[in-house]
Amino acid sequence: MKKTLMAMALVLATAGAALANQCPLLIKQIEDATAGKTDDASKKAQALAKADEAAAAIGLTLKKK
Repeated sequence: MKKTLMAMALVLATAGAALANQCPLLIKQIEDATAGKTDDASKKAQALAKADEAAAAIGLTLKKK
């Protein structure tokens, strides 16, 4: 039982790090897609903090690892 709990804890700990590691790549994709654009959707995407919400605002499909 203890081994199972430890294995689950390890999986959860590494999954969070993997998701956080790709965040700069996602933000870079959004910045590249909105570079030089002044329309409302692009401005909204640049203001949003979450990459998925920002990509949805401009209709961009993010390429995740």
